[in-house]
Amino acid sequence: MNDLLLFPRRLAIQILHEAQIAQPAVMHGWVYERDGRPAAFRLATANMGTHRADEVLWARLWSKPDGPAEPQPAELRENLINLIVSLSIKGVLEMRAWELIDGKPVERELRVED
Repeated sequence: MNDLLLFPRRLAIQILHEAQIAQPAVMHGWVYERDGRPAAFRLATANMGTHRADEVLWARLWSKPDGPAEPQPAELRENLINLIVSLSIKGVLEMRAWELIDGKPVERELRVED
């Protein structure tokens, strides 16, 4: 398995912004891919199933306003990237990627690119 996940900077900025403005509540959302690459972010709302025909679900995400970007196994879904945004570090926002493999959380390397 290739552990490196490439993630567009504009999408990371959008997600981190939404996590900040949702504080102190938890932000939930979905990332969709287009042509095999993360391309769109949607907040989890009543119309979260709305996406373009050429988009495929790539990851689910949520924020942890007061905790580290580390999951409990029960928080993760199999066969899906799980992104966690931590806001608990003063002045720094952190986003980490996880997968559930054989019932255990496995971190994936997430690299933001232009």
